[in-house]
Amino acid sequence: MKTTVNRRRPRSRGIAIITTTLALFTIIPLVGLAIDLTMLYLIRTKLMAASDAAVLAGARALSRGANAAAQRTSARDAATKFFHANWPDGYWGTTNLNFPTPVVDDTTTPNYRTISVTASVDAPIFFLGVFGNDNSKVSVSTQAGRRDALVILVLDRSSSMNRLVPPTGRTACAIMRDDAIEFTRHFAPGRDMLGLVVYHSGQFTYQARTDFTTPDKSGQTVSSIISSITCDSNTGSAEALHAAYDELIRVNSSTRANVVVFMTDGIPNGVTGDFYPYKLGSCSSPATSPPRMIGVLAQWADNAPTGTTAGLMERTLTGVTGGATYSTEGTNNCTFRSDLKLARNNVSRMPATDYYGNALAGTYSTYSNPYVSFFGSAANLTRVDLPREITKASANALDNQATVIRTHPTLKPMIYTLGLNTDPTGSDVPDEQLLMKLANDSALASAPGAGPTFYNQQKNQPRGIYVNAPDATQLQSAFDTIATHIVIRLAR
Repeated sequence: MKTTVNRRRPRSRGIAIITTTLALFTIIPLVGLAIDLTMLYLIRTKLMAASDAAVLAGARALSRGANAAAQRTSARDAATKFFHANWPDGYWGTTNLNFPTPVVDDTTTPNYRTISVTASVDAPIFFLGVFGNDNSKVSVSTQAGRRDALVILVLDRSSSMNRLVPPTGRTACAIMRDDAIEFTRHFAPGRDMLGLVVYHSGQFTYQARTDFTTPDKSGQTVSSIISSITCDSNTGSAEALHAAYDELIRVNSSTRANVVVFMTDGIPNGVTGDFYPYKLGSCSSPATSPPRMIGVLAQWADNAPTGTTAGLMERTLTGVTGGATYSTEGTNNCTFRSDLKLARNNVSRMPATDYYGNALAGTYSTYSNPYVSFFGSAANLTRVDLPREITKASANALDNQATVIRTHPTLKPMIYTLGLNTDPTGSDVPDEQLLMKLANDSALASAPGAGPTFYNQQKNQPRGIYVNAPDATQLQSAFDTIATHIVIRLAR
């Protein structure tokens, strides 16, 4: 039997040693490069995060100050403070931090301001120092823009806002007053324009102006009006949204961000219409040409299948206190002028469109709705005696009015919505699907129910956001989220 013995020759072991040694000359620098580059990446990421925080804080601070110079100073101070709060001295052994004074540009583009920062540090190099450098300079620059805005703040003062909010011992109405005033401080006097619509069954409008913190001829400001709001009556949402749209049209600014911020704690339940073609009973013909009988028809039954309906109520109010009153627009001798609950004695049906041209039968109410169980069909406009039919017509009017606003060809308005839950039982809460649709929130794409359908229908229209406040203690946070989204844009 022949046996083969495989003997490694000494020369083979020598070649292996040489090969390994040569490989180490390549592997070690590569490992060192990877470690140094990783460290440089971490340093740059942290430096960029601190710079982003700086410009975002600076952009928010552009609203602080009575004039442009004070606002620039406020922005630079805030940016510097936030940068140093987010950049730890000596981070990963860095040295020679350079953070020049932030630059505010408020002249290059009309109604648009930017704040820019640059920052650099020397970062240590550990493994690649053999090539003659002990450190490497890391530099970043970033910018945030703040477009001047025309903001119409729309506040719900319906009776449900009088619910107490545990554990505060205050009503949602009282909390809203404070939080809405705080919201106005996000906007810059002299640059932004701020107006106000306050609504229950009817609405009160305070015209938008740039000097909104300065008392007008009557001694009023936006804040002073908000502080005097009392809550009562219905939720005439479409009437309020149309009033906000009227303000955008009146100002007609193509260089500002045109924004409506719509806040509510419930489902729309008031329809503004011309009911003259459908008048009944004691109402006399108005002395107008053409004759009109205009007012708000509402439901007073918490959206029950049957119950009290009411109207016709005044659509335009002279203040933000008091309850609903009867309409005086062509309603002479109508029975409801002595008792609003007798509206069905004087009108036989709802018109096909509200007074502003918004269809009342549909289409919003025809979709199934995870938040409102009785939606899923067109509103029956002949049933002024059924609360739910008025509610469906009201939601349709609001949705159609929002579509008119979002599709304005030159102003390109954005709608932001805030839904406040004031009912701990969950039986009387906002229709979140409708509020997302009004805002054209991108969250519609994955929302339950008809959300994806609405998303595709509206995908080319301006987008706002919807923010939910589960209770009034979280209302301020919701207002802050919307304000920040309106005014600040980050760019690099």
